[in-house]
Amino acid sequence: MLKKILLGASIIHCCFYNTMAQSPDQHPVYTSEWGHLYRDQGNNKDLLGIFSTEAPVYLLDSTRTQYKVQVSNGDIGFIDRQPLQKNMRGKKSADEPAQYFYRGTQGYQCPHYYVQVSELRVRKAPTTESAAIRRAALNEMVCIDYVPLYEDGWIYIGDHFHENPAYIQMKYLGTELTYEKVLKDYLAAKGKDREKELAQVGRLREMAWIGDKNLKQALQYWKESNTGIENPKIDIDFELLLADQFAKKPGTQAYEKKLKALNMHFLWKETSLFDGKITDAQMRQLEMQKVKEIPNMPECGWEPQYFYRTPNIIIAFEEYKGKVSGSIYKMSFSNGEALVLGNERMDSNYDERNFVTRFGDMLSARWISSPHEYYIQNGDAGLFIFTFKDGKLFSYECMYYC
Repeated sequence: MLKKILLGASIIHCCFYNTMAQSPDQHPVYTSEWGHLYRDQGNNKDLLGIFSTEAPVYLLDSTRTQYKVQVSNGDIGFIDRQPLQKNMRGKKSADEPAQYFYRGTQGYQCPHYYVQVSELRVRKAPTTESAAIRRAALNEMVCIDYVPLYEDGWIYIGDHFHENPAYIQMKYLGTELTYEKVLKDYLAAKGKDREKELAQVGRLREMAWIGDKNLKQALQYWKESNTGIENPKIDIDFELLLADQFAKKPGTQAYEKKLKALNMHFLWKETSLFDGKITDAQMRQLEMQKVKEIPNMPECGWEPQYFYRTPNIIIAFEEYKGKVSGSIYKMSFSNGEALVLGNERMDSNYDERNFVTRFGDMLSARWISSPHEYYIQNGDAGLFIFTFKDGKLFSYECMYYC
């Protein structure tokens, strides 16, 4: 095995890499044009896969005509020798095959495809026995630099240097889905092919929740097609209730007026805390702990000077024109904490259906994910986020747009 491979004037130090992940201090080099990965040295008929222009590869060895490399998903094989580069320059080969490396309608994006199934498990390693680290959403865009050409091959979709590896199988990727296309496929299968009908109506429901435009239609079709089928994960009548509420959303001025009239505030140790009017003295009276920083807080243009916190509450403070005031940043509901909206006192026992019935015309939702998140618009600045777990209020958070 070669210990050094010359690239122009640069020397790249090489070693054998684990097929599951690379060490953070070992960086790839990049192909200058697309090509094939061959299983064996000198055998250009036995193909393992195909790589894009500027695909990251880890050099393992070299012959006069080929390099032995490891590609992003861990496959090891041989590629024909070509100029390799230490940096990506955002280029593509003129004849790069679009059937493998679609770059969008303008041809300028990363090579990508879209997730074709609901809640696709993303794995920590390229095997179905590996731990699932998250679920990819239907129609989620996935950038790819290498396509395995064998059955059940895996695609690497983790971070660039493999510090947080993530994989999905290529067979679950395809072209971008549209609601109209899925609806057409559903209607074609309805009453004729039960398996296809249920698959397409499941896609239809998920896409409608993502887009919201055709929600009532999709949910009604789902209910019709699933009559007589028990599905403990889906309460379709509750979803239809929410869709009805969404359809009643008032215009911008009426929405803002209604939100103001609700007089949202918080209750902690029998003290009422009003957003923006919470004082430093109140926090000391409540014996909350003062801290300088909150881990993992996004920087969104609003940078409070300090915070008070309990295990379940974070209050962010800032000074404006000599006045120090606080804002509830996060609140969990497990120790008597409460939030008041209008006449509704909401604590850890507050029911999700009550929330939707009372405030549904002001909400948007990320329903397909679990737990359920609901959003109330906070003017032009951001959102109030309400999270429900197992049908009960779990947490509140404010977010400002970055």
